[in-house]
Amino acid sequence: MKKAPLSLTLTGLLLCGTLAYADFADGLVGGLVGGAVGSVITNEVYNSKKSSQPRYRPVHRKSHKKYHTTKRVSAPVMNDAMKIQKALKGLGFYHGALDGEVNSFETRTAIKEMNNAYGIGNTAALRPEERDTLIYLGTLFAFDRNLIARGNDKITRGKRIQTALKVLGFYHGTIDGSVGPMTRNAIAAYQQAYGMGASPQLDFEAEYQLISNARTANDKNINDSIASLKAMGRPAVPQNIGQPAPKPQDDTVGSQPKVIQMQPANAAQPNRPVQSQYR
Repeated sequence: MKKAPLSLTLTGLLLCGTLAYADFADGLVGGLVGGAVGSVITNEVYNSKKSSQPRYRPVHRKSHKKYHTTKRVSAPVMNDAMKIQKALKGLGFYHGALDGEVNSFETRTAIKEMNNAYGIGNTAALRPEERDTLIYLGTLFAFDRNLIARGNDKITRGKRIQTALKVLGFYHGTIDGSVGPMTRNAIAAYQQAYGMGASPQLDFEAEYQLISNARTANDKNINDSIASLKAMGRPAVPQNIGQPAPKPQDDTVGSQPKVIQMQPANAAQPNRPVQSQYR
């Protein structure tokens, strides 16, 4: 085996050492760089996780419980002016809204048409007795609307019962559809008065009789009120008009009959016969 020259051996050792040193240097630099890069990446990942997680904040959670409350839409309370409009509407003379504006042109026109139709006069004004009758008639028309209202829900049925009891004179509270102690006491008083016991509850038959009796009474009140309005346009009629005149009695004395002459009502004109002013 031939030995390599010393120069070649030294050269090879120098080359190997250089390569080893280069590999070591690269590894050292790579390790430093890699460590730095790795720490940067680690910091970014750690910080990103920290930033992605929101800070703790107290969360006020809303309760999922729902309380079902029934909202009641109460109708506007009818004042006297609205009742007059209601009466005129029920009689067919007014076609506007129930806004209480009795001095509006439309309401005044309806009043004038009613006065002309009933012979009260060619005016758009109301007499005091007309006003009172129209207010009462408007209330009766509102009662009629409740009595004939369709529906069996709690509020509609309650208003129908309360209205019937009010028409018949057993209930004096507000017609709101809420059947409370006052309404139940009125039911008991009504059933006791009509011989059906004293129960504060109504079965279907008793409720039907209650509504039927109330409708009959309310219809009569409406017809009587309309008749009183129409009577305001008629002249007053004396009590003796339409009754037959009394016949004179003949007293016979012998053969000559005694004639009894009727005395006229006007003593200043004794010889003129009395003439009626209504023909």
